[in-house]
Amino acid sequence: MSVRLIKALDNLKGLPEITLGRIVEHVEGEAILILCLISILPFMQPIPVPGLSSILGLIVLLQGMGLMLKSRPVLTKRMKSVVIPPEKFEIIYKAAVKFSNFTSKISAFKHPITNTRGSHILCGLAIVLSSAFLSLPLPIPFSNLIPALSIFLICLGLLEEDILLILMGLGMTLTVFGMAVFSYQIMSEQFQHWF
Repeated sequence: MSVRLIKALDNLKGLPEITLGRIVEHVEGEAILILCLISILPFMQPIPVPGLSSILGLIVLLQGMGLMLKSRPVLTKRMKSVVIPPEKFEIIYKAAVKFSNFTSKISAFKHPITNTRGSHILCGLAIVLSSAFLSLPLPIPFSNLIPALSIFLICLGLLEEDILLILMGLGMTLTVFGMAVFSYQIMSEQFQHWF
């Protein structure tokens, strides 16, 4: 994982209270990507985390819109004041450290196209689609993991300026879109069956 993410998390560890607003203040320029990464780290496992996907998914969705439209974080006043309890922050921190070795090995295809406005719009749209699916409270294994992995790869690719990671993330977004279409078809068949 990006050294910058681990460094940002290390700086936050010493604070008496960690809020989303403080995370944005400490990270500055890459706040959108780091907020997305921090928000999806609890979902980087096969079993859905109950109660977190809706709120964290909404935070990621807003950051995707921010990446597309403004290139800066989008948080309401209420979201800025959301406190991350120490035990949840510890889960986030451990997940970040766990993935850091893995990501440092796979990030090797740097390309300047990753910092263009067009790539930010495309990546922001993919983040919005994946986070919308992540926000759905589905009690299905991997229903959180696949969209979280898509967001993770895109954000990491943008942080590391790695085009291959971004392309992998966009490919995962297509998988998420396929899952959404499949889920919609099953739900519509069930509704027709009931009526």
